[in-house]
Amino acid sequence: MKKHLILPFFLLIFSLFGCGSRADSPEAVASNFWQAVIAKDMEKAKSFATWDTVEYLKYLNTNKTHPERFDLGEKMIGEKNAEIAVTLYTKAEGQQSVRIPGKTVLVKTEQGWRVDVKNSLGSVVKQTVNNVFDQLNNMLQKGVNELDKSFAKSMDELGKNLEESAKELKQELDKAIPNSSGTENSRAQEI
Repeated sequence: MKKHLILPFFLLIFSLFGCGSRADSPEAVASNFWQAVIAKDMEKAKSFATWDTVEYLKYLNTNKTHPERFDLGEKMIGEKNAEIAVTLYTKAEGQQSVRIPGKTVLVKTEQGWRVDVKNSLGSVVKQTVNNVFDQLNNMLQKGVNELDKSFAKSMDELGKNLEESAKELKQELDKAIPNSSGTENSRAQEI
């Protein structure tokens, strides 16, 4: 009878501790944090943030910068620090949206994993700026390539025009100088 009571007791204890560790995992904290931000529940978002960075939540709670959804991606988890890639979207699913990549930066505290809002926002800003510069660079590169193509085409046309003009000039010269070339040939034959 005691064996039947001990096994369920251990299973209950194991499942409670197992669920607790997953609920406080960096992934769970990051997901709960972004869900609270999207729901505009900044009080709840504060509970997942480090106490010294909660003041930065105000930058996520404006109409201009408020995300409508998110996706978590690749993660790097250490003993005291973690980074989880995040993509924020400006519109709800199914609508055309601007993708804003970044990283959710987490630190292990006495209360468990917490989001470092300041460094997370810094990561979002940095990656956004990098993406803008990459896009500008691609546009400039494409523009330079188009300019090169246009220049090459113009040079080809110029070369063809010069070649045609040279042929026409040769024909005109041949018409104007047939007598002199004939005279030279007869002299050359006499010698």
